[in-house]
Amino acid sequence: MKKTEPYKLLTLGLVGAIALIIPITTIIKASGMPERSFSETENRYLADLPKFSWESVRDEEFMEDFEEYFSDRFILREEWINIKNSVDRLLGKTEIKNIFTIDGRMMEAWKGWDEAGLNANLNAMAEFAENHSQNQKVYFMLSPNAQEIYKDTLPAFCGAADQKAFIDSCYGISDNIYGIDVYSALYGARNDYIFYRTDHHWTSGGAFLAYREAGEVMGYEPYSIDKFNIEHASNEFRGTLYSQTLDNSVKPDIIDFYIPAGGSPQQTLHVFDGEKTEKYYSLYFREYLDKKDKYSSFLGLNVPMLEIETELSEDVDKGSLLIFKDSYANTLIPFLTNHYSKITVLDLRYINLPLADMGVDTNSYGSILFMYNTITFSEDTNVRKLGFLDKSDA
Repeated sequence: MKKTEPYKLLTLGLVGAIALIIPITTIIKASGMPERSFSETENRYLADLPKFSWESVRDEEFMEDFEEYFSDRFILREEWINIKNSVDRLLGKTEIKNIFTIDGRMMEAWKGWDEAGLNANLNAMAEFAENHSQNQKVYFMLSPNAQEIYKDTLPAFCGAADQKAFIDSCYGISDNIYGIDVYSALYGARNDYIFYRTDHHWTSGGAFLAYREAGEVMGYEPYSIDKFNIEHASNEFRGTLYSQTLDNSVKPDIIDFYIPAGGSPQQTLHVFDGEKTEKYYSLYFREYLDKKDKYSSFLGLNVPMLEIETELSEDVDKGSLLIFKDSYANTLIPFLTNHYSKITVLDLRYINLPLADMGVDTNSYGSILFMYNTITFSEDTNVRKLGFLDKSDA
């Protein structure tokens, strides 16, 4: 019988040792972490060690939860992910974890939408607009994301959906809803810094273009770019797309605040988190500039409701505005406060009680705006709760 060569024994020994050391050190390291520990890099909570029971073992729930726990707490996990992504890039892959990384930019890979779900959202909006069309105007702003604006850089036959066609079809749902075209302005400025490189949102520059286009439809006169001082609040922002890929090959982003050159008018921000209301005197939460989630420096964390009161002169005040939104609106809203003395902002993802119970009378606003990006709107089932939430007797 041929003897095993010494170097082979050494190799087998090392592999065996690694196979034992990694899970043991992972469990020891993770056991010292607090429950619900938060990953700043990935901007999410990590899975907890599941509680053992014979019942959970029988239905395989324990092993599934343990696999998720081990995957989240795997020692040197971020380093392994970076190595794997680097190898994938060297092999020519441009799509990792459903995210395209091309020309120093990350982009969500959106492949399409569920037609029935989309129609449910659109029908809910159309019914809402029908009920508010006599004394109010209802507006709809759908923004494409970076994938659409830079689609000519994508690999051929990658399956990317046509967001322009999607937006056009959504804007035709009702004569009572006025669509706001931001696609044209964004595409025309595609060589400018209008979308973050590591995050799915548009930049403040992109939001400024949307603000300018909205004025043409909503009837306010937008301020020109020279009416703002642009503060580079941070140049170390790594956003949601980075959190999914941990790809350090893409340059961090810049967070910009557009401050009126003549000084911001007096503003009061009321933040309702579902339980209590807090009052602030700024729209910018600068403490988030020192955290991973720097995008939350715009209006803070996502909450059910915000109310913004701004002291405006009569010649520029367009009255009250009600906004239904996703997080794309967070960078747009500071621009709109220059024209509306009262803005109420509702995020339907976090609302499960009638609006009247929150003190919101949708009939009391002069204008109503729905502001979403295409991906969120195509997937968000909460939009179809409108009919229920808006009934005073719900």
